[in-house]
Amino acid sequence: MWFQLNELVESIRVADLLDIAIVASLLYLTFVWLRDRASRSLGIVACVLGVIFLLARWLDLYLTTMAFHYGSVGMLIAMVVVFQHDLRHGFERLASSRWFRRSHADLPCRKIVDTITEAVADMADNRIGALIIFPGREPLERHVRGGIDVDGKISQQLLLSIFHPKSPGHDGAVLITQNRIAQLGLHLPLTTQLSQIHDGGTRHAAALGLAECSDAIALVVSEERGTISLARDSTLTVIEPADVAEHLRAYFCEQSGDGCRNRESRRVDWLTKLTAVLAAVTLWLLFAYHTDTIQRTLVVPIEYRNLPATLEIDDPKPTHAEVTLSGSEPAFAVLNPRELAVSLEVKDVNGRRVLSWQTEPNLVNIPRELRVQNMSPETVIVTLREKPNSHELAQ
Repeated sequence: MWFQLNELVESIRVADLLDIAIVASLLYLTFVWLRDRASRSLGIVACVLGVIFLLARWLDLYLTTMAFHYGSVGMLIAMVVVFQHDLRHGFERLASSRWFRRSHADLPCRKIVDTITEAVADMADNRIGALIIFPGREPLERHVRGGIDVDGKISQQLLLSIFHPKSPGHDGAVLITQNRIAQLGLHLPLTTQLSQIHDGGTRHAAALGLAECSDAIALVVSEERGTISLARDSTLTVIEPADVAEHLRAYFCEQSGDGCRNRESRRVDWLTKLTAVLAAVTLWLLFAYHTDTIQRTLVVPIEYRNLPATLEIDDPKPTHAEVTLSGSEPAFAVLNPRELAVSLEVKDVNGRRVLSWQTEPNLVNIPRELRVQNMSPETVIVTLREKPNSHELAQ
């Protein structure tokens, strides 16, 4: 075992480490995307297909491997059609990742959080229905409809007046962003998970519907029961008025990306990174790491370049050469035989009529990992002669 491990360490190259790092980064982004509840079904399908493919390669299941090989394009198109909503949601999450997240000035301060908490608690005590949404990093334009632009300063009195039963916009949602009341009277998508709503009404269905298709959160006040609910990550939870501020600060802290995420979030993130690295190493060991050296003989063309216009090569002239290459299977995988050629420069003749070249130094487009074992012919010798109409061409 130690011998095999030592052999593995000695054979690994810088290019292999770079290869593993790139794949691990792509897998990490994919895992973060699929970790979202809205993309869970797509993640399950992708994982099942991946496991089946790996087992087929490991167990040499010829028919299954051929099915993946020839049906991969069809399966990809089918997954794009079936999971187009999840794919669009996933790309929105990647586009709104931490590299593009909002600045600290966009996040509500402690005073504003306290003002919202007091207003929500007051509405719950007086059985006034309310729906307040706070956007995350993902854009909401695709999910909301209607609305009236307000751009008003946040205050308890203004929130109470907006959701007063006799106010024209009390049935819609209020959007709070950049420390301002941005819009009121918004219409949100309704959820289909009626089991989570229980005795809730349209506001609860709208809050949960938005939480299912975005990373925004919503506070809902029930006018029938006087309870406060929080919709986040496709779940609807009843919370106490005293806990509203804590939930809001935790959410805004997570959005800020200042390292103030809770221990569970950091643990999940590190676990995701570790899983991505282990998966990348496993894929490299299965498909890229090969200790066996193989040889292949290829027929490559011989091309003559920059031949003076007044000269031509006398027949017979060599047109092809046989080259035997050695290397690993992954090295041959990146080789394109059509790009191989023996390229001979005929310029700078200087009056000579017989020219010769070594073929191996003039073999082009060979991957660095492959070695030339043999070439036939080793030397190309040609005779030049003047074209019959060379004097006319010279004039």
